[in-house]
Amino acid sequence: MWQDRALFEYITFIAPISDLPLHALRMQGVRRGDSSYAGRMTTWVKRNAVLRRHVLGRLRTEGPLPVGAFEDRSVHSWTSSGWTGDRNVSQMLSFLIRLGEVTVGGRASGKRFFTLAKNWFPPVKPLSPTAAARLATERALAATGVATLQELRRVYAFGRFVTKEALERLVREGVARQVEISGLRGPYFALSNARPVESDRTTLLSPFDNLIIDRQRTEILFGMRYRMEIYVPKHLRVRGFWAMPILHRDRLVGTIDPRVDRQRGLLEVITFHLERDAPHDRSTRRAIEDAVDDLAAFAGAREVRWPVAARAR
Repeated sequence: MWQDRALFEYITFIAPISDLPLHALRMQGVRRGDSSYAGRMTTWVKRNAVLRRHVLGRLRTEGPLPVGAFEDRSVHSWTSSGWTGDRNVSQMLSFLIRLGEVTVGGRASGKRFFTLAKNWFPPVKPLSPTAAARLATERALAATGVATLQELRRVYAFGRFVTKEALERLVREGVARQVEISGLRGPYFALSNARPVESDRTTLLSPFDNLIIDRQRTEILFGMRYRMEIYVPKHLRVRGFWAMPILHRDRLVGTIDPRVDRQRGLLEVITFHLERDAPHDRSTRRAIEDAVDDLAAFAGAREVRWPVAARAR
């Protein structure tokens, strides 16, 4: 998919290249400094013109390159109370991606390889704000099935474009409709042609998956309390550092916390939690094991190691 450029990476998500005109509008806004963070970002990039020229020059003559290929030639260090503090090269690359000057041209052995966006992206024209709002609102509705306006605005990759005006227009045109959900305060909305989807699939969800990215909505829909525990002290973690919810058919039945040792070709299941009301039969366990095997294959692991005993919550 990277080789034929069917996908592109922007900030923290991977999208089909057909979505580039939507996100090109966002890049345009960042270049204009349309938020306080964008303003701080562009100011920092300008103050570190030497580092920027170094990065772009290396990519122009040698790219694609990993982050480790660049020297830190910054004049002003990036200050942050989080993990990005003083990580000037990676921050410069991240900001140049947001500005539309650099993109990720591939991944290998867990590393991202950066390249010049103008050499990798096809020529596109950014969508207008009105067109972007309509497209994103309709796509967010399709992704969620049924949602409030606030929930639509939390849909990853699309939410920042969703507007009340676009939603109202979709309702007026009959593309979407307002619905009621017993016991919940709305208003809720759904696409007019929405139909129930049945699936017997079992898969593992990224902590950033749209199905669960809105944690409160996850609890309402599935009855599972799920929180990302990356920044939780180890002794206080319940599900694990990178716990991945298990979607079994139409239910969230538990979580798997995997860790990949690329040198040994090993995927280790650190914790395996099943919800109390989850099915505990052999077919469910086999389906979960198959999903973990799929993850291992995707990550390049040749072996899967499970904990000696699994404990249910």
